[in-house]
Amino acid sequence: MGEHDIVVAAAGLRRPRIIVSAGALACFDDEELAASLEHEHGHIARRHRFVLVTAEISRSLARLLPGTRRAVDELIFHLERDADRWALERMHDPTALASAICKATQPRPEAGTALLTLSGGAVTRRVRQLLDCTSLPGRRARLDVLAATMVILVVGLGAALPSATFAGIDKAAQDSAVRHCAT
Repeated sequence: MGEHDIVVAAAGLRRPRIIVSAGALACFDDEELAASLEHEHGHIARRHRFVLVTAEISRSLARLLPGTRRAVDELIFHLERDADRWALERMHDPTALASAICKATQPRPEAGTALLTLSGGAVTRRVRQLLDCTSLPGRRARLDVLAATMVILVVGLGAALPSATFAGIDKAAQDSAVRHCAT
């Protein structure tokens, strides 16, 4: 990571840790840093890493099916919103988290290149929902995560279906082959 990059992330599967770059420590104020750390703690506590691994495996298996990339992107968006809710339940300041998200996605001229870690649409939707407090908590958000998870499962099963079908056809052809008896 460059010294000006703002990175706050949860890394690791078995023993996840929160990684904070020097750029994040320099750029975020205390409230933004606390919100970012709580957001990443939410990813760890809610075990999002396992959902992401499953989603990436499903994406690689179903890469030829239309809508696979979009389904995984939606799942990631909902996992980010879930971690946002986790942070808000513990600190009750959506503006600090929204500010940290905006700062983390802004290109920094002194870094030389403009790299955005999240797509613009996802960031805009998340910040809008953070600042509109009525849309974050509740049953609707849980249903959105469930729907995105179901889409990933259907895409994964759809990727496995063609090979299972061909295996079944081969087996049926072998079973129905004409056998000659030498009697």
